[in-house]
Amino acid sequence: MVLGSLKQRFLNLKAAFALLIITQTLLFLSRTIADPDLWGYLAFGRLFWGRGHFPYLDVFAYVPTLNLWVYHEWLTGVLFYPIYQIMGGAGLQVLKYFFGLATVGLVYLTARRRGSDPCPAALVLFATLPIISIGYGAVRAQVFTYFFFAICLYLLEITRLTKQWYRLWLLVPIQIVWCNLHGGFLAGLGLVLLYAMGEALARHTFRPYLLWFLLATAATIINPYGLKYWSYLVHAITMPRPDITEWASIITECRRGNLEPQEFYYCLALIYAGFMMVWWARWREVTPGLVLLVTLFLAVRHIRHLVFFGLAFEAYMPVLLTAYFQELRKRPGLMNWVPRLERKTPTLAMVVLLICLFSYRIANCNPLHLEIPSEPKSNRLIDLYYPVGAIDYIQRMHLSGKLLVNFNWGEYCLWKLYPQCHIAIDGRYETVYPQNVVKKYFNFLSTRKDWLKFLQEYPPDMILIDIRSHLYTRLSNDPHCRKLYTDSGCALFSYQGKISPGGL
Repeated sequence: MVLGSLKQRFLNLKAAFALLIITQTLLFLSRTIADPDLWGYLAFGRLFWGRGHFPYLDVFAYVPTLNLWVYHEWLTGVLFYPIYQIMGGAGLQVLKYFFGLATVGLVYLTARRRGSDPCPAALVLFATLPIISIGYGAVRAQVFTYFFFAICLYLLEITRLTKQWYRLWLLVPIQIVWCNLHGGFLAGLGLVLLYAMGEALARHTFRPYLLWFLLATAATIINPYGLKYWSYLVHAITMPRPDITEWASIITECRRGNLEPQEFYYCLALIYAGFMMVWWARWREVTPGLVLLVTLFLAVRHIRHLVFFGLAFEAYMPVLLTAYFQELRKRPGLMNWVPRLERKTPTLAMVVLLICLFSYRIANCNPLHLEIPSEPKSNRLIDLYYPVGAIDYIQRMHLSGKLLVNFNWGEYCLWKLYPQCHIAIDGRYETVYPQNVVKKYFNFLSTRKDWLKFLQEYPPDMILIDIRSHLYTRLSNDPHCRKLYTDSGCALFSYQGKISPGGL
């Protein structure tokens, strides 16, 4: 009877603990502001389903574009558009939560299969969720990349531990789907290559990894663009992106004020804790160590890669924390406070209380709502919002023509205004626009040297910009720009002629 009661209590605690992990994860994923790239996906999906043939050429821009529009997220748009049309933003939010939970679950299972106890795996997960959640601020194609990265991590690690090489065949179908959803499939191929290198350095069997790396790479040719997809990728991964925040380093963005100091220090604290655990355990696993080092290097260089480091950290580090806890238990009297605390404050009650707290906070976030803010919440230029009022004005007044827009608003404008207006430039960036055009455009937005060249070479009919920018002041003082609409976040000008540098 007593044994049965203890078993039931243990099962209740285990179920409650699992629910705690789920609610904590959902809380970190519950940001609801729509990402600028979402509107590009939907616009492509509308073209795909509406025209009956594959869109190989851009139809949205009025400036010169590339001869082939290699849209590496094309399948994401094809999937997102009908979901959005049928279920609205709630359908896309549910999709994000599903893949977010699945991703976190996979790296947690990886940690468990490596020998971690549930509690250390959960503690490391809680510690890494702030970093992992960076990639889930809004629903994007990246949710597929993080999911498939977690699958590959689980698959490769289980294969490494069991030497059951037949599991690696799954890499091929994964890459076929992944490469058509998002260009981040390169992270999966890179992970396979790191496992091959790590096992070679450790003098273990590594050739199966190389074989399946080659087969999985060859499988990525199954896409609408064929080998031209890879030509685009070579260009995309080597080109500089000085004006794109998520491609900047965490150090640079912290100095610019676009990354909160506490976020920067939290990342440093997590990295420091990881190094301390590695030093204490005298950790000698070559392959996991190599993956952690490479993902850490990429995370420091580019904010968008922090998520990969967070996922790898959760997969590999809990087993070290498990060993640390086991060592503490061996020391007489050191952990005696744990059962005393349990008797005074039942663990199950504490877990249930936390679940209720997290659930309450999630409900207050309105997690199924897809927010489209129409004005800035702060004076930071990185603050995301949309020119809802200006677009309503353009539609209401039946204005049309060439619209020069703020970068973050480009895809929203082409989604809302095409074919009424053609735009320049938007977040599809290197997939559509030649690099020299993009450079002139960002010079114009930042009023850098020769900033007027963009207007002179690609004169618009209207200009829609952030009211907080220095460019707004310059255009407001020029007689060739007539203000049509303004609100707390944006200003719409009609452009009536050549702007004189002397007049500004």
